[in-house]
Amino acid sequence: MKIDALVDSNVIIAALAGEHEHHTASADLFDGARGATLGIAAHSYAEAYSTLTRRGPHAPFRFTAEEAWAALESVRSVTQLIGLTPAQTFETVRSYAGDGGIGPRLYDRMIGEVAVAHGIPTIITWNIGHMRGLFPALEVRTPGDFLQVH
Repeated sequence: MKIDALVDSNVIIAALAGEHEHHTASADLFDGARGATLGIAAHSYAEAYSTLTRRGPHAPFRFTAEEAWAALESVRSVTQLIGLTPAQTFETVRSYAGDGGIGPRLYDRMIGEVAVAHGIPTIITWNIGHMRGLFPALEVRTPGDFLQVH
C-alpha cells in the first residue's frame, strides 16, 4: 500500500489533547485527509503514550492509561502502522550517535528514517525546522499545509 505521508508523534499528541495549541489543526488532519493514506511509525505510539500519560509538575496532559490507549487506538484505526526493522532501528541510533546527536531529536531521526525506508515522500509535523534539517530531501509540512495540497 502506498503511504502518502508519515505523521509525527507531536501531531498525534496535539490531535488527541484538546488543550494543545495545535489541537484543531492536528485533529482536522485525521478527519480531512480522506483521499490520502497516512502512516505512523510504530515507535511514535510509544512516544505519544509516554507524553500523554506523563506525571509530575510539568506534565501537560495527564491522561490515564485507559484514556491514552483508547485515544491511540482511534488514531490507529485511520492510519497505517509501519516501522523500522530491529537492525534498521539499531543502525539509526548508531548513526545518530556517530553524528553527535543527543536527546529526543533521536525520535525525529527515527521518524525520518521510517519515511526513507518505506519511500514515503512527506512528513507531517509541527517541528518543521528539525525535520527539514535532518531530512532535506523529504517534503515536510504542517497538518494544515498537507491538507491544502491533498
